[in-house]
Amino acid sequence: MPSLSASVSADARQTITVLSIDDTPTFRQLIRLTLEFAGFRVIEASDGQQGLSLAQSSVPDLILLDLMMPVMDGVAVCQHIMGSPHLRHIPVVVLSSSEDSDEIETCLVMGATNYLLKPFRPQMLIDVVRQSIQASGSRSVVHSTPIA
Repeated sequence: MPSLSASVSADARQTITVLSIDDTPTFRQLIRLTLEFAGFRVIEASDGQQGLSLAQSSVPDLILLDLMMPVMDGVAVCQHIMGSPHLRHIPVVVLSSSEDSDEIETCLVMGATNYLLKPFRPQMLIDVVRQSIQASGSRSVVHSTPIA
């Protein structure tokens, strides 16, 4: 996999596919616009079940996963991803407004690469996506500065 250093052109990053799983259309749009502007390809799912299906069929380079969703919540999706030999190598970044330390710990123990608190600045999202793809073996919590 190519390095995502600042010297990599947007054209080279276009091959990086990010799956955004979130039930809020405006939030998915914000993610898509932010990451496409940074040169990433974004595919979207509006619930956990659809997201898991897309992950299995498209095998993205990274998954952005909301926790609170209808049909199948983010915790169940993460469990399925981490239990699948076909998908478990994909970095998962959990996006949530919850600052519950138990929830954060649960997600990281399950295998999430990062946990990004909503709301966050667009540049923070780009940085976390890059970091997570580069170092998918590490586990960390990324706090953001609330958008004013």
